[in-house]
Amino acid sequence: MTVHTRFSGAPRSDQPRNALLKQILSRRGFETAFDLSTIEAALTVGDSVLGGGHADPRTVQACEEKTRRCFFVRRDAAGVVEGFIALLYLNRAGYLALVDGQFSPVQPRLEHLTDADEDAAAIYVWCLAGRGEETRRALVRAVTEARRRAFEHIPLFARPVSREGRMMTAALDAPNGPTAWLGWIPQAQIPEDRQPDVSQPIEQGVSADGRI
Repeated sequence: MTVHTRFSGAPRSDQPRNALLKQILSRRGFETAFDLSTIEAALTVGDSVLGGGHADPRTVQACEEKTRRCFFVRRDAAGVVEGFIALLYLNRAGYLALVDGQFSPVQPRLEHLTDADEDAAAIYVWCLAGRGEETRRALVRAVTEARRRAFEHIPLFARPVSREGRMMTAALDAPNGPTAWLGWIPQAQIPEDRQPDVSQPIEQGVSADGRI
């Protein structure tokens, strides 16, 4: 039986899901990145394949230090960073801020993010970038498997900026019923009378600046 995220009751731990997430990503060659130089190298890859507009490296580092499951890089045989996965795990406040149009992906507020093993209310796909066909293939497989096996129980938000990104995002939709719906960003603002209820899917997203 799958346990769904709720906004009431005692908090639960995502620790088992985090362990599975890291195991899945590791099999595809992705490892956690904490140090600033590695993050800077990864964002340079993002700039080369997606263009600018990414968060500042120190902002990324702060988010990784807060959540301990935010930023993963993949290296080539020579040890050069060739791709990365960046995910933001939103707590209740972050989830509500996102659907209300008050969440800034370029400068996310740390109080909108979970602690390391805190039960997440939603995931925001911050950025995915890979240089070369092999890395891009590994990235897609890693994220898809992680969604289906580790975090299949909660909403996921994404703002794809490429054809490949849109195709992959569609594959991440609702693997486990209505509480795991997919939010496409940007779309129209959600009206006041349609504020989020985790038991029902929200059909429209909000404006934001994240990338795939």
